[in-house]
This record gives sequence, structure tokens and C-alpha cells, in this order.
Amino acid sequence: MSRDTSEGRRPTIADIAALAGVSKASVSKAINGQEGVSESTRARVLSVATRLGWQPSARAVALTRGGSGAIGFLINRSPDLLSADPYFVDLLSGIERELTEHGYWLLLKIGHHPTEASERAAYADLAASQRVDGVFLTETRIGDPRLDTVRSLRLPAVIVSRPWADTDLPWVGSGQPGGGIGDAVRHLAELGHRKIAYVTGPQDRSHVLYRTEAFLAAVAEHGLAVVGMPRTDFSPGRGAEATVRLLDQPERPSAIIYDNDMMAVAGSQAASTLGFSTPRDLSVIGHDDISMSQWLTPALTTVRQDVIRLGELCARRLLSSLGVTVTTPDHGWQGMPDPQLVVRGSTGPAQHA
Repeated sequence: MSRDTSEGRRPTIADIAALAGVSKASVSKAINGQEGVSESTRARVLSVATRLGWQPSARAVALTRGGSGAIGFLINRSPDLLSADPYFVDLLSGIERELTEHGYWLLLKIGHHPTEASERAAYADLAASQRVDGVFLTETRIGDPRLDTVRSLRLPAVIVSRPWADTDLPWVGSGQPGGGIGDAVRHLAELGHRKIAYVTGPQDRSHVLYRTEAFLAAVAEHGLAVVGMPRTDFSPGRGAEATVRLLDQPERPSAIIYDNDMMAVAGSQAASTLGFSTPRDLSVIGHDDISMSQWLTPALTTVRQDVIRLGELCARRLLSSLGVTVTTPDHGWQGMPDPQLVVRGSTGPAQHA
């Protein structure tokens, strides 16, 4: 018999009680090992529960243990910046899918905390109010103060993607977080590009540092010239501004790599307003492979990473640390595949050296 009932819903204590011929109170006592039921009744109840594939919801387990049944996700960005980045939509989709499967809620808080003190206060408030059983930490930074904060608050946490330095906190991510950038540089070199630029995000972010390392290593390997590495806040507007500056300088790039797809899209549009055609005059590469990338004209060459799967694995890792039984990936918690370059129409042969 499957875990779901004939009506297509998940089995409940009431279903077990009906099939075992006992009350719901007796089912609860039998399952929880409490007194008040005979051994024969307990055996019958457990047998029915096993046949139905019944498991206690994580929500019920959390409440029994004094938990909230919710997981917190504090995103330190202004709402307007977040709304322009579909990466977080995919990440939250994966997290929510896994949490829902196990009966947990996601508590999402979005807001800009410009100081360490204000950011710490936000986590301290969550811990003090006992609204969450754990938290996700995304976009880790060099010397990230949040790591010490969650330790001091005894708040279970999982880091989304590989942190910059070794830590005792669990994390989920690719073993080579900058790998796709190296492939992007090689692709441009094979197309004859010799002067390239890289529009990055804030240089204190772990994933930006990994990608920057990979970019510089690949540029050196292929003997290319870097004609600009402007930093941005990841927003499309800043990506467009950086593109205009790069194309307005005396030594302009024939190809630009961007730290996310939205900046690449904005950059390509900004180049078009200046009279540059993609990919004839300027090859463009993004990062993340958001859903709209393949539908653009030309379709965007980009570095793909499975962000939805990343969210799922992070949720499983955190739930596991809370004592919830989850399925462990075949390759462990760091079992994310390496980023892969997806070649589409926004890159082409260089027209000038």
C-alpha cells in the first residue's frame, strides 16, 4: 500500500485509527510509546501505520520538541534590488518545495542592514522570539559576522553555496564555484577575443571572489587582456552603467562577462543604444541561466547552475540537523554539480583584435 490514501491525500492518525479499529488517542499512545494501550493494540497500530507509509509531520515533531516548525531566511538587500534578481526566486522555490514536503514553513525577511550591529540585531530578534528553528545564510562574505552571530545565538544554520574560508557550519554548494567562468573565458578565446572585461558584484562576497579568481586564472592561461573589471551591486542598472563606461573607454572590450544574467541583459541593451550589435560588435555572457535567458534575441550565452536544486539541498541539510528524516543526496550535502557554460547566440567571433 502506498503512503497516500485512496483519496490521494497523505495518511493521517484518523486513517490509522479507522483501519486498526481503535481511537485516535490510542493511536497516538501506541505510536509515541506511551502507556494506556495493550501490546497487541500497539503492534496492530504500528503495522497499519507501516502499511500506510505514515510518518509524523515535521511540524508536529517540531512542536513536540518545543520548536516553531519554521525556518528563517534573512536577505540583506533592498527590495528593489531583490526584485530585479530572479536567482532568489529559483533558490526560494527549491527551499520552499523541500520545506513544504516536510511540513515546515519559510519565514522570509527582506531588508537592508548597512551595519554589522543592525544585521546581528535582526538574527537576535528571530532567536529571542523563537519564531524559527534555524536559518539559511546566503551570499557569505569575507569575515562574515553572521557566522559568529548564529553560533552565539545557538541558532542552527546552513550556508548557501561554498564559503570563502573553512568553517564548522554546514554548507551546500559546488566544489568548483568559479568553474563556469573559466569555461566562459576559454569560449571567448576560441572565438578570437583578446580584450575582455568582467562586470562583477561586491568584492567581499565569497562567490564573487571565487569567480574572480577563476576569471583571472583563465585570462592568464589564454593570454588575454583584461580591459576592465567594474564592481556593481548586481542590479541591471549598475550593469548597464558599467557597460557604457567600458565601451566609452579608448581600449574597449570585444566581449564582456557579467556576474548575473540580468546585468548581461541590461548591458547588451545599453550597448545597443550606443550602436553596438550583439554578438557582431560585442559578445555577452551572463551567469545563472535564468528562465528568460533562452528566449532573448539573441539568446544569452550564460553559466548555468541548478539554483532550484541548491535550495532543495540546503533545506534538506538544515532539516537533517534538526532531526528530521530526509533523503541524503548520493554525493553528500556538497553534491551540487559544477556550473556549466551554455553557449547560445550572444557570443560570436571577434571582429577586431
